[in-house]
Amino acid sequence: MSRPADKENSGYVSKVLRFTTKIYQKELLKLEYRKIERAYERQGQGWRIDWDWSATNYNRIALLNVLAARKPAGAYLEIGCFQNNLFDSIPLPLKIGVDPEQGGTVRATSDEFFAGNTRKFDLIFIDGLHTYDQVRRDLVNALKVINPGGWIALHDMLPRSAMEQHDDLLPIGRPWVGQGWKVAFELLQSQGLDWRIVKIDYGVGVIRVETPGTALADLSSTLAGSTFPYFYENHPRLPLVTWEEALPWLREA
Repeated sequence: MSRPADKENSGYVSKVLRFTTKIYQKELLKLEYRKIERAYERQGQGWRIDWDWSATNYNRIALLNVLAARKPAGAYLEIGCFQNNLFDSIPLPLKIGVDPEQGGTVRATSDEFFAGNTRKFDLIFIDGLHTYDQVRRDLVNALKVINPGGWIALHDMLPRSAMEQHDDLLPIGRPWVGQGWKVAFELLQSQGLDWRIVKIDYGVGVIRVETPGTALADLSSTLAGSTFPYFYENHPRLPLVTWEEALPWLREA
């Protein structure tokens, strides 16, 4: 029969083991991050663009609400909802949020949702898986279901370093912008789209669809293998605007 002191000691040992295991796992993640970081030195890791996202109080929530106010009875679609920080902030009567894990209203991948969707939308926000292939598919599908004069926005369009645009989610809590930036260079070659990238919140791409049925230019043969140096050297070609520059366009275009 165990004594109270034995149980107390056992509980203490268990707590110490859990704490030690947690520290050990955290150190392993740091080592993995450093390993990836060293590998990315050959892909322009030393290059960095000094965008300070804390320099403005405006973020994607503010931007999407400006667009939502243009059509108070409009239909809204959000791809990638996570904790619903944005989804719950959009004051539109019809909202559909798609996420395979949490948040929103539809538990599915975006590919599964679009395969069965028959609805049209006035405002679409894309913030799902940040790989180039997936962002591209989400944008192509969004262009098919946007109403004339509707708006499509994409999050995480402006990586500041090679690590931020790593092609997969890193195993430690660091910003992951991914490689959705590549569709920006396809948008440069696409007709019938009026668009900007607003320099807030890791870059928010905003597209006004002037011509229904517009197709996204396909530069995948060039862009698929491109890495951060391509973005670093070519980002001045993109229509980058500040919040103050974007606001009249968002309200009046």
